Amino acid sequence: MIANLERVGIFSLAFISFFASISLIYILTTEELFFLFKENSIKFLPDQSYSKELPDNWVSIYELPKGSETILINIEDKKYYNHQGYSLYDIHSALFHNFFLEKKLRGASTITQQLARTLFLNREKTIKRKLTEIRIAVALERSLNKKEILEYYLNTVYWGRGFNGIYFASKYHFQKSPKDLNLDEFRELVQKLKRPDHK
Repeated sequence: MIANLERVGIFSLAFISFFASISLIYILTTEELFFLFKENSIKFLPDQSYSKELPDNWVSIYELPKGSETILINIEDKKYYNHQGYSLYDIHSALFHNFFLEKKLRGASTITQQLARTLFLNREKTIKRKLTEIRIAVALERSLNKKEILEYYLNTVYWGRGFNGIYFASKYHFQKSPKDLNLDEFRELVQKLKRPDHK
C-alpha cells in the first residue's frame, strides 16, 4: 500500500513538472527576442550581452561535401528539423532528474541549445543556466534559418584539443580544409563532438 502511494506521489510530481515545463516554454516563446549580428560577434539585445568572438576562418555549410548536413543531424540532433530550438521531453526529463531524483541536470541539448551555450554561456549545470540556454535557443530559431544555425554551430562549437570551429578541427585531424573532406572523414569529425577531448 505504501509503495503504491509512493508511486502515485512520484507520478503526480512528474505530471505537475511536465505541465510546469510546458507553461515555462510558453512564456519563453512568447517574448520578443532579437540579436544584432556583427562581423565578429553577436549581441543578444534583451540582456545586452555579447557572444564569444566568431572565428575568422568561417566555413559555409555549402562548401561541405554533399550529405554532410544529414550526417551532422543524425549524430547530434535527429529531430532538428522538427523542433523550435528545444526538446520539451528533454526539458521535462532534466527537471524531473533535478527536482525529484536530486541529480545534476543532464545533457541531451538540441543543436540550437548547444549553439546558444557555446556562444553566450558556460557549461554550468543549473536550472537558471538551462532556462537561459533555452531562451537564447528560441531567439536563434526566430532570427536564423535552420541551415544558418547549422553553419554557426559548425563554426563555433568545441571540437577538442583547444579548437573551436570545424576549420581548425579539420586541419588538425586531417590536414585539409573542411571543403576537401570526404563523407567518412566528416562523419569521424562530427563523432568527436560527443567526447571532444577523448583520444
